[in-house]
Amino acid sequence: MFRQVLSMKEGDFVRMEYDAFVKETGQLVDTTHEEVAKEHDLYNERARYAPITVIVGAAQVIKGLDQDLLQAEIGKEREVEIDQKDAYGERDPKLVEVLPMQKVLSLPEFRKGDRYPTEGMEIQLNNRVGTISRIFAGRVRVDFNNRWAGKTLVYKYTVNSSIDDVEERIMGIIESDFGRSDEFLVALEGEEQVDIVLPDMVKLDSSWMMTKFRLVSDMRKYLGFKKIRFIEEYVKKDDAEHDHDHDHDHDHDHDEGSGDEASETEAKNEPEISEPPEKEAQN
Repeated sequence: MFRQVLSMKEGDFVRMEYDAFVKETGQLVDTTHEEVAKEHDLYNERARYAPITVIVGAAQVIKGLDQDLLQAEIGKEREVEIDQKDAYGERDPKLVEVLPMQKVLSLPEFRKGDRYPTEGMEIQLNNRVGTISRIFAGRVRVDFNNRWAGKTLVYKYTVNSSIDDVEERIMGIIESDFGRSDEFLVALEGEEQVDIVLPDMVKLDSSWMMTKFRLVSDMRKYLGFKKIRFIEEYVKKDDAEHDHDHDHDHDHDHDEGSGDEASETEAKNEPEISEPPEKEAQN
């Protein structure tokens, strides 16, 4: 369900599309359009090019864009120039480090010997993402500043719609916090409880635990749920053809706590989950 409104306010859920460029050079920073990514040689076949869901005022995008969304109108394209302090911040010279080549070559992506560090390549070291800026005499200079730090950005964007439907909003939060929402199943149980059946992909995702805490926090804050259950299901291949009624009964067996093939995380009557570390704003 989509609500057509003239302007945004904090807490609104919206679907938006955009193209972002470096003001001085015209270099493409990010886009929701596949054709624009290809045109600027930034296309990534693993990326998803489509409008994104954003909660206005929730710091899910960079500060300058988040603030400008309050002035946006449904269906009208806007262009906003965002100074570095409201984008990715100023560059910090202390975040540029020179590392021995052997230390870089010991990273997992180079161990097989089929890849080699090159200038402009992004690497991850000690949970930090950096860009190789120079290679010389057995050493590698790595810049751990955000790639777009120190840049003034120009965003051309359109808010396509405002989202009122609760299930659409839940999926939007999952998409924002986890990166994708397909394969998640959502069932509302009244106005204060939601059950979320988890897809197989999260079971081996090392970041899922922190993501789960963010989801709980965001759904409490923006949707007002008092009870949130995450349900894991493990179904034998032989049982995959069983009818829907059988699967439904199976789920209720686990809801009563009688089995170990499904687990639930309840947000009701538990000590308050502490707020997770503040998310880094993303494009």
